[in-house]
Amino acid sequence: MEMIGRCQGRQFFTRAMMAFFVVTSSICMMEGILGMLFMPEVGLSYKAFFVPPFFGFCSVLCGLVNYAKKELTVKQVLCRRILHLILVEALVFGSNYAVGAEFSRIESVVLAISIAGVFILVYGVLYLNDSWHAKQFNRELRRFQGCL
Repeated sequence: MEMIGRCQGRQFFTRAMMAFFVVTSSICMMEGILGMLFMPEVGLSYKAFFVPPFFGFCSVLCGLVNYAKKELTVKQVLCRRILHLILVEALVFGSNYAVGAEFSRIESVVLAISIAGVFILVYGVLYLNDSWHAKQFNRELRRFQGCL
């Protein structure tokens, strides 16, 4: 089973980097799709390439609420993940508000749902990665125990 809410040192850094790259690529896809749907006439400059990594970095930073030195209960993990999602939503909407971006009600709802979708996708990819590593570890352990 995944080490729920408990990562230390190098493992925490590795998970954060993996989350950063998954978030950044997912944001790129989401921005492209939502941009084509809601604002197809807008042309972007090269500065737009810095937006996904910025949001990726900030969302991983918000993910520090998930850090724990002790093992967390499932309820604690869920509460921290919900808080993390709320922080990411606030980050995205706050940043857009700060630069003067305005959205219609439907655009706001679609954006909020898309952010939640990216959030779930990131944790899904992290879970699959952890699951794969656990299976590899167990396979090696069984092989080692068979040699004894």
